[in-house]
Amino acid sequence: MLNGKKIKALRKKRGLTLRQLSELTCGKVSISRLSEIENGKVANPTKKTIHALALVLGVAEWELFLHDEFLKGDLRMCIHRREYITMNGWVYYCELAALGKRLTADELKKLGCTKEDRTRCKQLMEYTCGTGIVPEPEE
Repeated sequence: MLNGKKIKALRKKRGLTLRQLSELTCGKVSISRLSEIENGKVANPTKKTIHALALVLGVAEWELFLHDEFLKGDLRMCIHRREYITMNGWVYYCELAALGKRLTADELKKLGCTKEDRTRCKQLMEYTCGTGIVPEPEE
């Protein structure tokens, strides 16, 4: 679910009204929809809405969701990623794990997917979709 309070705080921090924020999204998010979002009435927004708000507010898309308090630091994903819609919204997930490819830790590292990236990816996926989602790389 979107974190309406955080979105409102980001908007106010930038000194924007709902109308101004709507205009900055180039009409992708209406004033009434912004109000619904800020008041917690939108559970699963469209990808277009999330992208437009994140771009205008200057944050990563995942930061607009309630589960960001769960994560420590910035979520950096590996370069091989796929997006899924869950009950909590859009989730970016390491495509290598999503496809069930059993790569070694060294192979993943060569592809730019570090152990830290995989750990954060796994935390987010297991938080939103349940445990056992992300396989560990082979040694």
